[in-house]
Amino acid sequence: MLGLDMQRVSGEDAILKVMVTDLSGSFKEIISQTSRLPELCSVGMAYDGSSFSGINPIDNSDSILMGVPETLVQVPQHLADTDKPEYMIICNIFTTEGAPHPNCARSQLLRLQHELGIAWDGGRLFMGSEPEAYFVSQKDGFTPGDGNANYFNPKDPRTHIITEICNVLESMGFEVERAHTEVGAEQFETNWKFDIAERTADKIQYYKLIAHKIARRHGYDVTFLPKPYPHRNGSGMHCHLSVQNGAVNLFYDAQGAHLQFSERGLQFLTGILHSARSLAAISNPTEVSYARLVPGFEAPTIVAISKYNRSATCRVPAIADEKTRSKAIRVEFRFPDPLANPYLLAAGFIAAGLDGIETRVAFTGFTNENLYALTLDQVRAKGLKLLPRNLWEAYSEYSQSLMLARRFGPMHQAYANIVLEEIDDSQKYANSRSMEKHYLD
Repeated sequence: MLGLDMQRVSGEDAILKVMVTDLSGSFKEIISQTSRLPELCSVGMAYDGSSFSGINPIDNSDSILMGVPETLVQVPQHLADTDKPEYMIICNIFTTEGAPHPNCARSQLLRLQHELGIAWDGGRLFMGSEPEAYFVSQKDGFTPGDGNANYFNPKDPRTHIITEICNVLESMGFEVERAHTEVGAEQFETNWKFDIAERTADKIQYYKLIAHKIARRHGYDVTFLPKPYPHRNGSGMHCHLSVQNGAVNLFYDAQGAHLQFSERGLQFLTGILHSARSLAAISNPTEVSYARLVPGFEAPTIVAISKYNRSATCRVPAIADEKTRSKAIRVEFRFPDPLANPYLLAAGFIAAGLDGIETRVAFTGFTNENLYALTLDQVRAKGLKLLPRNLWEAYSEYSQSLMLARRFGPMHQAYANIVLEEIDDSQKYANSRSMEKHYLD
């Protein structure tokens, strides 16, 4: 668990980093003092919301940051910016009238969690994440660091950095389950114990910041770019999902006909699959995201659910101890990447899952063939859908989704504007491969 004794911390002479995520997913900070903690968590801190992507227009700029006590963590002293102790706390955004801000993805995730609980026996979305990244040498810029990295390689020269990241996360209250080098040279992945979705999103934001800080101490940085190198695997952020009410996993039904999934669980998952093309604008929010979602590099391209099959958009992971199935049953969505706003992504999963429950969408079964081997004609013949091939296609699906517009409210259009801005900004620049191929034509 994250979270510290707020009363004790507020009495220290220490720095407080007030953290908030804008609608694009960017993590922001305001530097304050821990003496402000009680006020921050009771009445909040006014700030200029127009300076944060997707929050407020310039002519109505003020909003309120409200601290979430259970997200309070201490930064290890060797990573602090000064000799003083340093703490961080994550905030929700409120309007000046005291209501949750309609464009605060964390606030809207909490609202959708409440709606899920009403619709499905008090359940809440739980999520585990697997963010991947590459080390980048500061000396050489955007090029591979030196070394010999591959999957689970104990000789990788950056293993000590990965280990330090794990140690720091543990000191901050994470329960790290595993970390290892990945398939791409200089690539790595860190996993920690799953949690209720908003807490996992908090941890993703903290993790990415800490990974940058630690890597820089060793002469590297990290990039969470989904496809930094054309001939190496991209970096994804696989998301493991279940819906739970206390100790009860609502995905499980001992009498379930399909791997002991409950009927509502299958409706929830099928609802997400039906909206996968719309959700792609959230889960894969940049132009370069779609350089990862291509055949041949272990990233999914076809919308399907499978048993143990990593070529599908969604798979049911194996459970090592079958005695724990009633608690451990879950699915893994393999298409998101680490640049997604994690709060908005979780909100999107709930919105689409709720739609599946409310429309009682029929589950069509598992697809257990190697989907990477299918030709486009075979995909069409089987009635399968492809994930979008570029951000414009994803934007078009997202912006036309009446379901997401209804579930998200004003946040739907606010985020559509962010995606369109990303498209327009990227379109000004020719990619390097296109330049190389056509420069002398």
